[in-house]
Amino acid sequence: MASMTTMNNSELSRSVGTFRLAKYGLLALLIVSIVNILVLFIGLAIVEFPAEFVGGAFGPLAVGPVVVNSAVAAIGATLVYGVVTRYAARPNRTFTIIAGAALVLSFTTFLAPDLSGAPPRVFAILAVMHVTAAVTIVAVLTQATNQEAES
Repeated sequence: MASMTTMNNSELSRSVGTFRLAKYGLLALLIVSIVNILVLFIGLAIVEFPAEFVGGAFGPLAVGPVVVNSAVAAIGATLVYGVVTRYAARPNRTFTIIAGAALVLSFTTFLAPDLSGAPPRVFAILAVMHVTAAVTIVAVLTQATNQEAES
């Protein structure tokens, strides 16, 4: 038996204006940076990490790289979301699927040479930060079309 799917107004394709996209992209960047710094500090408070992974400005578990990587993820996701809202019939659903695939691919960064010999707890905190970043960015950006639909 064939079933028919109907889309409500919030699911219809809506191209998000540049200003609105930039506003939500900046909001995503700020929130994901704060969330990941909180996750980092909680992880560092709970578990002891080797100094080479925490110390210095460029250690994988230092604030600088966490903020920079969070910002890069948010900016990239904002650009992708802008394209998706322009061309997809169901932009939030499509973007969420793309973000899920990007999250899975982001775990390949754990193979980076600077993480060789890292204990599992380093990978655990990095994995939590990757997941919280993806969830936060998707949650913030998808509100751009949801809020526009209500306006």
